[in-house]
Amino acid sequence: MQTTGNLGLKKPEGTDIVDIADLNGNMDILDNAVNGKVDKVTGKQLSTNDYTAAEKTKLAGIATGANNYVHPNHTGDVISTGDGGTAIAAGVIVNADVNASAGIEASKIGTGVVSNAEFGYLDGVTSGIQGQLNGKAPLVTTPQQTTGNINFYVRTDGNDSNNGLNNTVGGAFKTIGKAVSMIPQVINHEVRINVAAGTYAEEVILLGYSGAGNIIILGSTALDTTRKITGRVAGQRCSCRIEFQGLNLTDVSTMTAAYTSCVEVYMYKCLLSSPNSSGYGIYAENSNIFVNECSILGRRNAVYAHYGTEILAMNCTGSANTSAYQAGYGGNIQVTGSVIGATSTADANDGGIVTIGSMGIVNPWGDSTRETRPFGSLNHNPSAQTIAAGVWTKLNLTGLVENNMGICDPANSRFIIPQSGRYTLTMRMGFSPVSTRLSGLRVSMYINGTWNCQLSEINGISTDGIMLNGATVGNFEKGWVIEFYAQSDQDAMLSQSDAYSHVTMIRVA
Repeated sequence: MQTTGNLGLKKPEGTDIVDIADLNGNMDILDNAVNGKVDKVTGKQLSTNDYTAAEKTKLAGIATGANNYVHPNHTGDVISTGDGGTAIAAGVIVNADVNASAGIEASKIGTGVVSNAEFGYLDGVTSGIQGQLNGKAPLVTTPQQTTGNINFYVRTDGNDSNNGLNNTVGGAFKTIGKAVSMIPQVINHEVRINVAAGTYAEEVILLGYSGAGNIIILGSTALDTTRKITGRVAGQRCSCRIEFQGLNLTDVSTMTAAYTSCVEVYMYKCLLSSPNSSGYGIYAENSNIFVNECSILGRRNAVYAHYGTEILAMNCTGSANTSAYQAGYGGNIQVTGSVIGATSTADANDGGIVTIGSMGIVNPWGDSTRETRPFGSLNHNPSAQTIAAGVWTKLNLTGLVENNMGICDPANSRFIIPQSGRYTLTMRMGFSPVSTRLSGLRVSMYINGTWNCQLSEINGISTDGIMLNGATVGNFEKGWVIEFYAQSDQDAMLSQSDAYSHVTMIRVA
């Protein structure tokens, strides 16, 4: 009888007797073997790897969710700790490292502003982009108040897209107005705008600046013609000091330099060179102005103080002006040193005051206004002058006694009024008879060649001589010509000496 190789089951051969006990034994063996096997699951099969007891023990020792990996520590440029955190060691990244990759100076990056992660982004800035940035002018903003002195530069070959901080083609502004626009509103230091030679076709207006500092628009330190501004210059409501120096102001509008409600203005060696016979050179309202060594040409009013303005004019010059200094409505001008050339040196109206020299006056016609008041006296030349009977004859008054402000014209025996105003005129004339007696003498004043009024007359008869005295007060306009004529019923002779025959005029208001 044979048996199976694995379970040892009995297999009877053809000649063997089948024993029921053998069959039952086989059944028991099979039943036990099957009972020890795992049921087969469709689609699954057992692994070819043996699962050992050691492996089972190892797995049993691991807690649920445990991670037994240990992260290795690092030292050097990159450091780490046991919890896995990493950082760049202090001092590893230097200027050279950053510049090499991005062209950005590391010292410009504030501590704690740029993180390590953000350095990666900065490293990505290409040299091409950096080159474009280098080609742009730095962004300049206008602060609200100064923190120190500021110097701007302006030149005709500059550019208003520059920052204005360097006196070069690539640094200077092109216009004065651009430099003015960059000035803070509160000035507690010195802000200087340096103007190079050239012509600037623009207005220059300083508006609403305050503070304890000063704004200087500087052309030259001399009376200069090369720094030319063709538009007006002006200051309005400035409580800081503003200055204009060494500029050629050529604007021919009504007011070349105009100031309103400015606490302190200084004009030094400025030339107002373009004549305007109907305009003002310097005009100011409610301001304090110091005009020093300036020259003004061909204006109706060279310097005008209005509405409480105080002007000190020192060593100024000029010519062909109608009025050099005029003050009105409480304006006050004090003049010292050289005087601006004009037809009328000083004019005042409506409470204005003009003081020439060191006279110290309290009103336009105080006792110390001798030098600023038109006054003159003409007398008869000692040679005799015949007055034909019945003919109005101009009196010969060619002797000059005094002539202040050009009121006298002795060559033509007349007065020419230099300033409009009220004048007092006094006259004294002595006549003698040509033959035996005199009668019916009269002397009259002519204005601009036309009879105006009779100053004195006598209808009596005299065989020795007659003395006529007369006076008048009137309003006379600038430029009027005043002459004197006599008439006699009989031939007369104006033969008395200058002690007896003279005329005097003086402005009194």
